[in-house]
Amino acid sequence: MKISIVIFLSFCSLAAFSQRNSRDISSVDLIYGFRTLNKPMFGPNVEKRYSTFSDFKWSQPLQYLGAGITLLGDSIDTRGKYFIGNAQIVAYLPQRISLSDSLTAKSGGFNFGLTFLGLDAFPRAKNFDLIFNLGFDAGRILLTNPGMKQRNLYFAPKLSIQPKVKMGPVALSICAEYGYDLTKDKWRKTWFGPGNQNNLVPYSNKIGGLSGLSWFVTLGYAL
Repeated sequence: MKISIVIFLSFCSLAAFSQRNSRDISSVDLIYGFRTLNKPMFGPNVEKRYSTFSDFKWSQPLQYLGAGITLLGDSIDTRGKYFIGNAQIVAYLPQRISLSDSLTAKSGGFNFGLTFLGLDAFPRAKNFDLIFNLGFDAGRILLTNPGMKQRNLYFAPKLSIQPKVKMGPVALSICAEYGYDLTKDKWRKTWFGPGNQNNLVPYSNKIGGLSGLSWFVTLGYAL
């Protein structure tokens, strides 16, 4: 419920910066990317299956797919630069996780991302933007099998850099973002999950459990 409220208020704040400028590259986008974590998500007795900085695996990241919208506006005087709003909602693609020799689970979840204090390094360029942004990610990782349904929530302020190019009606970009999770690293059963299940052991039970670096590409329609 709290995450839903955050998402709703975030969309309202994004709309405040929706006045467009003729030189921006506002767009509606399809998104594909992946997330690399600072550290594992489980205790030392669990086999690691997510990509981390110390154990990087191209074949096993937290991959995601979704959609987003970028709106640029000049409603606030920034001496030739324009505030930028960018909202994304993505789903983590299903992934099989080995929790022990005999226990496996399917990984999933979602992420909502919002940036609202961005600047374009090339505000006068009509077909190219280099966007620096501040914002946050909010979401959860979900693990399920027939006898278990566990979630790990996160809220992570983030920094991002995103070069973006426009070719006719098509807008293309790549983006790198780093977010620091302000919530404690905790696994908890969901409201409607099986009742007799033990919570998974987190890696640290401290803040920062789902901090990490995200890379994604976008293919969009320029507005």
